[in-house]
Amino acid sequence: MLKRLSSYFLTGCWAIVTISLIVPPVSAQLFNSAVDQLSASDRTTLRSGQPTIAGEKGKYTARVLVKTSPQVAWSVLTDYSNFSKFLPNVVSSKVLESSGDRKVIEQIDSRQVFLVSIQSRVRSAVTEKAKTRIDFQLVDGDLQSLKGYWIVEPIAAFSGAKATQVLITQVVEAQPKSGTPKDLFYNLFKSSLSDTMGAIGQEVGKRTR
Repeated sequence: MLKRLSSYFLTGCWAIVTISLIVPPVSAQLFNSAVDQLSASDRTTLRSGQPTIAGEKGKYTARVLVKTSPQVAWSVLTDYSNFSKFLPNVVSSKVLESSGDRKVIEQIDSRQVFLVSIQSRVRSAVTEKAKTRIDFQLVDGDLQSLKGYWIVEPIAAFSGAKATQVLITQVVEAQPKSGTPKDLFYNLFKSSLSDTMGAIGQEVGKRTR
């Protein structure tokens, strides 16, 4: 072994080449943003401008990635009185109470189910936190339970770069009242999440231009 190493050094520049070949390469590190931590398929979907929905049986995580600022994303998520103007199936939304970062919102939705128009009313207590998170929980309405939160996260292209996108995430748990077919409810709720996230992404995009 010593003899081989000596021959490498004696060959001058060839020694450099030979030694460099046996040094293990340094692996590239993945940029650890909230998007980069997701699966490859989710990253591809989000970067194409489409929302992702994961979960089942009333527990879901929905995401959409938008080229905007956190301030614009926040303005859309907290524009409670105007939800009916840009969210699908929302026919009415209003602030019933407001005290600092806590509000009570009443929202009425209407949708077609098997050619029948069905309206639902939900009243939720909302708590806003530092323009990065919104917690909500059912106070009254046509559901057995509803709770969850929204997260607004700025996303940069690489470490140290200025954030040019925002990842909007909703984590939600919802259960229907007794007597409601659960499988039908879960399918409709999951579908509505996809429509809602897509509409929020579009509205954020409009306000960014």
